[in-house]
Amino acid sequence: MTIEATVEDVRALLELAKADRVADQGASETRPASRGATARRVPTALLDRYQLLLHGGRTPVIVAIERGACSGCHVRLPVMLEQKASRSTAIHTCPHCRRMLYAPQLVRPASDADVEEPARPASPKSAGKRSR
Repeated sequence: MTIEATVEDVRALLELAKADRVADQGASETRPASRGATARRVPTALLDRYQLLLHGGRTPVIVAIERGACSGCHVRLPVMLEQKASRSTAIHTCPHCRRMLYAPQLVRPASDADVEEPARPASPKSAGKRSR
């Protein structure tokens, strides 16, 4: 199963999962406000799927694809699914555990997206060579 999503949708799902994880660890007084605000940013189809998995006990609900495997159940994914996931920001489903999967290389954290790469200094080898 694949649900179309944007990078912002995936980020919102990850924030929602983080809010639920924090609430499970005991900080439930901040959960309703932050969770509600984050949940409103998630499209209905994704939120419905997320809630279904959460209530079914699949935690974490959304996991990254790491080295060709689901990082939730650690089972190797079919090559075709891995290739599809690496080309689109859609949310895919693990065929084994049914968790929501995303390709982390396509979804950089918001703080990384705004920061430019610093210019690399010239290597010492090239700096010492002179043109003749």
